[in-house]
Amino acid sequence: MAKELEIGVLLHTRHLIREGGSSPSFEQLWDDAVLSEEMGLDHIWLGDSITLLDKARGDCLTTLGALAMKTKRIKLGVVPFLPVLRHPVVLAHALATLDVISNGRLIIAASVASMREHIQRQFAACGAPIHEKAGRLEESIQILRGLWTQDTLTHEGRYYQLKEVGILPHPIQRPAIPIWLTADRHDDGFKRVAKLADGWVTMVNTAEKFAQGRAKVDVYARECGRAGKIPVSALYASFNMDANGEKARSEGWAWMEKFFGVPQSQSAYHVGIFGTPEECARTIQTYVDAGMTTVIARIASSDPKRQMRLLLNEVRPRLSL
Repeated sequence: MAKELEIGVLLHTRHLIREGGSSPSFEQLWDDAVLSEEMGLDHIWLGDSITLLDKARGDCLTTLGALAMKTKRIKLGVVPFLPVLRHPVVLAHALATLDVISNGRLIIAASVASMREHIQRQFAACGAPIHEKAGRLEESIQILRGLWTQDTLTHEGRYYQLKEVGILPHPIQRPAIPIWLTADRHDDGFKRVAKLADGWVTMVNTAEKFAQGRAKVDVYARECGRAGKIPVSALYASFNMDANGEKARSEGWAWMEKFFGVPQSQSAYHVGIFGTPEECARTIQTYVDAGMTTVIARIASSDPKRQMRLLLNEVRPRLSL
């Protein structure tokens, strides 16, 4: 049997926080997670932001622990995750514990982060120098894997120094929790994926750019002796589908403008796959033909359950891997 495209969905907590008044409830999130598993999705994802009131979310790691107890099979992840906002020893312990709680279902899709103003504010609030973000990310990944696989770790780096530090529990997954890394345009990002990642995540808005990015990852992976070590190629995109394609496009972009607080003209870096199920399947197929193995879907609709069903029942069966 041919392998199917893996499909995951981003579960939102922003509206639960901002519209919940003084007592926000996460009951809808638990229901959405259970439904995602029952429908046969491969993974569920949360976003990561800490100090941004206009983008407030529940803490992603705490919430993942609860989701792990509400589900049994589906994989759990954070995208895009910002490890540099946390000390790597504390983070290694938290993620390892989550992997044990979830019985080995954790994934992280880490990002070096952009230089957009709201990202700079968040780094400053967490005491993380944003001009050091790339170096700190790479060093953090080395520390995470060292603490997950060794009894004790001694590390003398530019940003972190550890002497005979160990954590327990270790993750269930071996050799370690999968770490996917984002890269869209810059060669430094593709080189980082090639050197350190178990998977590649991107938001490029054409299949041609996707193929070019995957080719760069493969070239750089061969150069550093990691050919074949990065099997996952994931597209992070927003979806809205309807039998009326124009309705889907209108609703999808209206949802995006409300969610991000900027007009469509300023959202060029977001991939919007909006239209009829047939149109969306044709678009996704171009990415599959370019090497995509996985979709992480942000549902740009007020009816996410219907959209998830369309994605699984009307779009995925039309795809040829």
